[in-house]
Amino acid sequence: MKYFTLLLLFFFLQMGFSQVEPIPTVRELARASAEFQKIEQASRARQIQLFKQLNYQRSGQDDFDQYFYDLHFTIRLTPEMLEGDVTGYFRSKVDGLQQIQLDFDSRDDLQAWQNLRVRGNVSDWSLADWKLTVTLDRVYNYGETFSISVHYRGLPRSSGFKGFSFDTNSQGSPVISTLSEPYLARTWWPSKDDPADKLDSVRISVTVPNSLVVASNGLLQEVVQAAPDSQTYIWFEKYPITTYLVSLAISNYATFQDSFEYEPGKFMPIEYFVYPSELGVAEQAFKKLPDMLRVYSDLFGLYPFIEEKYGHAHFEWGGAMEHQTCTSIGYVSTYWETVYAHELSHQWFGDLVTCRDWGNIWMNEGFATYSEALWLEQSRGKDAYHEYINDYESSIDKWGTDAIYRYNTDDVWYIFHRTVYTKGMWVLHMLRHVLGDSIFLSILHDYPFDPRFAFKNVTTEDFQDFCEEKSGRPLGWFFQQWIYEKGYPIYKWGYGTYTANSQRYLYLQIKQTQKENLWDHLYKMPIDIRMEFPTAPAQTVVVWDSLETQEFHLPIPEEPSLVVFDPDNWLLEKNSQVEVSVPVPELPATFTLEQNYPNPFNGRTTIRFGLKEGGPITLQIYDLTGRKVRTVLEGTLEPGWYEPSWDGTDERGNHVASGLYIYRLKTPVGNLQRKLLLIR
Repeated sequence: MKYFTLLLLFFFLQMGFSQVEPIPTVRELARASAEFQKIEQASRARQIQLFKQLNYQRSGQDDFDQYFYDLHFTIRLTPEMLEGDVTGYFRSKVDGLQQIQLDFDSRDDLQAWQNLRVRGNVSDWSLADWKLTVTLDRVYNYGETFSISVHYRGLPRSSGFKGFSFDTNSQGSPVISTLSEPYLARTWWPSKDDPADKLDSVRISVTVPNSLVVASNGLLQEVVQAAPDSQTYIWFEKYPITTYLVSLAISNYATFQDSFEYEPGKFMPIEYFVYPSELGVAEQAFKKLPDMLRVYSDLFGLYPFIEEKYGHAHFEWGGAMEHQTCTSIGYVSTYWETVYAHELSHQWFGDLVTCRDWGNIWMNEGFATYSEALWLEQSRGKDAYHEYINDYESSIDKWGTDAIYRYNTDDVWYIFHRTVYTKGMWVLHMLRHVLGDSIFLSILHDYPFDPRFAFKNVTTEDFQDFCEEKSGRPLGWFFQQWIYEKGYPIYKWGYGTYTANSQRYLYLQIKQTQKENLWDHLYKMPIDIRMEFPTAPAQTVVVWDSLETQEFHLPIPEEPSLVVFDPDNWLLEKNSQVEVSVPVPELPATFTLEQNYPNPFNGRTTIRFGLKEGGPITLQIYDLTGRKVRTVLEGTLEPGWYEPSWDGTDERGNHVASGLYIYRLKTPVGNLQRKLLLIR
């Protein structure tokens, strides 16, 4: 779900509500995407109390699955009322099942459901404490199916972000819409309102006055004249869907279509439902949707609901919501380009693969926010990608201090805090740098359609395991510090130079200082260091930092004119440069071969060794079969420290395959060897 926006008013005033808007800059897009609606504290307190009631252990719900719902709704405007006939189909997961509980608003005496009836495979029922408790007509064993029908009528309560609401737009037209994330499907229809239990499919039938149009999930099957003054829209979503993504958007919409050519000569419809006064702006603002569908289909795999549709439906809310196949949007504007990109990407990250619980909501929102940057990278270039991500870092203290994992899910505004969006985006940005483009992009492409996850549910642990499988690298250190821990690293760094054995070195010292007064843990991360020289080409080296104070000795061709810490902003951090004392180099006390750095590596790695005594040496790379791959250094050396590097090529200059290799140092006083890991 995304976004709440304050800056839009400023943008609209600048545009004078013109029908043709200027193309926004990357910075304007970032600002429009990031601003959140301010909530009154009193209202927030009431909602926290409500969500504490709803966020309970789901006793009585683990022993059955829901697999299909037939939803029949009638909308009345005078007075405002929802009438529902809901039939759910269920499957027992245990032997001896005789009672189940569905989530449903139990209301109170002043707002009681009228004509509430429960039928089907039912012998008894009760409604209290947001639970519809149903005693079944017999005992059901594992795999057996049963159905329950509920009829009710009344005015649903709005809560959380929205729930079910009757609104009026600025033109005075009625707008009836839903936004059920995270716990609010139960406010307007009875179900097992749990993201972990997806429906196999759902039929949504809605009867409205003739003047209104109904948008919903899946494909429109037919429109039936129900009475002289009303008609029934019948939508069917054939793909698995979670309850919070089932949606209604109803108004006197103007509609238009576009299409996405997903294969030569094969088209999927893109359908738009907008207020008639916004039709002209909408036709301009939504022009990029086919291109977005192409970009994301290339990056993440083909649009997952390709046999149905994608589209937008206008509704009365300050944000947008990724309802499956039909995103609900609060504004029509070219300044919402990245919001539209965000919601579209949710069709993969949130709808195709859905977070198993609300603690893992970053698996939806962090991925969708990062997808905004990917869209800009594909449509405007690499610089736009970095500019978009970097634009958020100035507000790091508003979203970077908390853990991404949501340890408290009683408060809807805490669940959907900027942390899960923006810090979640940064986590994927950093993971890209850790793994390298090739592996990272292959993960993004393969993960959502992996049979373990597609049309199912995921956790952070699932994604971590998948990344480890694809990369061949343990990543628990990365996910622990960035998902489950608070904060970000704060560095003080400095450098100097010295000469040893006729070789010039950059001495680099990095200290992590966040433990001083913020959070008591250290970060392990690769850090880019860019060095520019008066005459020699610039160099960027990667150092792996994980200690409170760490020193690096980097061979350089000449005195640097400039040294830059994390020049491309791959790391979520704060840093300041300080003066450091350069240690006087000492001769090695023993014959020493150190671990290469970085390790693993995917470009170039440095192998540092020390000689107590001079003489002939050979430094060579071998594969695990014992075959020599490359001679890195051979000759007669004086006592001292040396730091040759290997670029991952063999003797002919060909790049070797990913995997473990052995580097072996041979000297007159003995041989030493270590292992290194090359990742392509």
